[in-house]
Amino acid sequence: MAEWEYRKLFLNLHPPQGSELDVLNAAGAEGWELVSVNGNNVAYLKREVDEVVLPTTAHAQQATANGNRASPGGPQEAVVKYRDPVTRETWSGRGRMPNWLKRKQEAGEDIDEYLV
Repeated sequence: MAEWEYRKLFLNLHPPQGSELDVLNAAGAEGWELVSVNGNNVAYLKREVDEVVLPTTAHAQQATANGNRASPGGPQEAVVKYRDPVTRETWSGRGRMPNWLKRKQEAGEDIDEYLV
């Protein structure tokens, strides 16, 4: 089953020297498919997501040691930092703490036990 990621482009916010079509063509070159444009000049796009394989911690450390990093401005893969062994839910440590881990912390558990 295909999985999709979605994106919004606010066409009114782009510089006037380029046209809206140039912005949409650039997005299309990156694999984005136009779904619709609403009356407020907001373009909705989607593209199929390839199977996401998160690198292991050792792989990520080796890549950092070798100086290999994701290109600036591009999406960066999140390395799994916490995992619930029962439900297999994960968290990278970025953003808000997920509810499953927050509940464990509030119950007095040491969340370091869930480090990968």
